[in-house]
Amino acid sequence: MNVALLVRYRRLTQRFFERMRHLPNFAAPATFTEKIHWRKIFDDDPRFAVVLDKLKAKQFVRDRLPWLHVPAALWQGDNPRDIPFGGLKVPYIVKCNHGCAMNAVVADPAQVDGNAIIADMTRHLAETYGDRKLERSYAHIERKVFVEALIGKDQAYQPIDYKFNVVAGRVALVVVTAFRSSVRKTALFDRDWRRLAVAQGGIDATLEIARPESFSRMVEAAETLGSEFDMIRVDFYEDAGEPVFGEFTIYPRSGLQQFDPPAFDRELGARWDIAASRYLKCPPGWFARWHRAALAAAGHI
Repeated sequence: MNVALLVRYRRLTQRFFERMRHLPNFAAPATFTEKIHWRKIFDDDPRFAVVLDKLKAKQFVRDRLPWLHVPAALWQGDNPRDIPFGGLKVPYIVKCNHGCAMNAVVADPAQVDGNAIIADMTRHLAETYGDRKLERSYAHIERKVFVEALIGKDQAYQPIDYKFNVVAGRVALVVVTAFRSSVRKTALFDRDWRRLAVAQGGIDATLEIARPESFSRMVEAAETLGSEFDMIRVDFYEDAGEPVFGEFTIYPRSGLQQFDPPAFDRELGARWDIAASRYLKCPPGWFARWHRAALAAAGHI
C-alpha cells in the first residue's frame, strides 16, 4: 500500500525525500513528520476547517476559554476595497482568514498604502492556500479579509511566538520563535520549560530566553484547546504578562521539520496515536475501516 501512496502522491514524496533524505511511510507512519503527511492524505476532519479559519478560531477559543485574550477583529468583510483605512487609528494588521503569510502590517496608520494592501489581499483571496502541499482543510474555509490591532509595541510589533504542540491533550513540545535584528531564532522546550537539545534544520536554535511570566497559563490554555484533537499546535504571544491567543496549526511546518537529532522525530511521533483521529475513530467508508484493521493487525495503532 505504501508504494501506491508514494506514487500517487509523488509531489509529497519528492518534497519529503528532498528534505528528510529518506522515503516516508504514508501508509503506516511512525515519525511525527510522517504522521502529519498521513493526516494530509487521509484525515479531512471537518473541525480542522473551523480552527484553521482565523476568524472562526477566535469564537472557538472564546467559547472554551472566556478568560483568554483573543484579539478582536476591528473589521471583516469579503472585499478588500471596503477596508476603512481612514477610520483605523491604531497600529494594525490586515489578514486573510484562509491561510498563512497572507497579511500586511501597518505600524503607522498615517502612512498606510491602501492601494498596495488592497492589491495584495485581492490576490490572496484568489489563492487556495495549501493546495500544492495537500493541506486540504484550508480549501473548505469561506474566504474573508479582516483587520486586528497589532500587539508587541515594545518588540517592534514582532512579538515572541510560543508554539505549543499538543498531543493527546498534553503539551509535547514548545517551540519559541523570535526575531533578533531581523534574524529568526528559536529554542525548543518541554512542558516544564526545560530546554531540549533539539533543533530544526536550517533555523538558528541559539535563542536565549527566560520563561515567560504567563507560561503556566499558556500550558493550561493549550491543553484545554487541544484536548479535542489527537494532535494540534496552539500558538500564543504574551502581552503585559498575560497570554494572548495567536492561531491554530493542523499541519506544523507542513510535516517537513528536520529535527536534529533525527531520532526526536520518531520520539515525538511515538506520542501521537493516530487511532484517536476522526478518520480512524469514525471511518468514513470501507477503505478506512480496512485501513484501521490493517494498522491494528500490524501493531501500528
